[in-house]
Amino acid sequence: MKAPRLQYEHPTQLAASSFLRAVQAGDAAAMWAALSRETRGLLEGLYAARSGVGLELAAGIESDGSDARLGLVLAPLRASVLTALGEERLGGYGVSNARLVDRVTAYVLLLPEFGEERVVSKDEWKPSHLLAFVHESREWLIDLGRTAELSADAELPDPLGRIRR
Repeated sequence: MKAPRLQYEHPTQLAASSFLRAVQAGDAAAMWAALSRETRGLLEGLYAARSGVGLELAAGIESDGSDARLGLVLAPLRASVLTALGEERLGGYGVSNARLVDRVTAYVLLLPEFGEERVVSKDEWKPSHLLAFVHESREWLIDLGRTAELSADAELPDPLGRIRR
């Protein structure tokens, strides 16, 4: 695989920060809005298996926050992110410039204990995780599968992948 192209200002940077804030605050509607269709489908399927309902009853979660199932569907993902990144440290992560893998895939690296907004020196550049995005419906959305794949390629732990039933 060729090296991804670096982009200094990219929508994935704000999307990653917004997603992490939503996870920290427990804002299920904002979390759901940040996820790709495939990731939403996987979480709906997991919810169906966990709750013992058919897929037809688990599918079609409303993203406006009015659907009572939304918190239940997102609970395993939120728990995974809080465990991987640390609930008490979640607000302290920095987000790197975007890396464009191809026309529909990009990722950002997460820097732990980043603190104030600043430029990081080479010695401080130690990413702990990455979040991958896919471009769909004219938006950059977090994707569970691409995050797992690119995390493995980068030899970084997957912040989304420890989802348990």
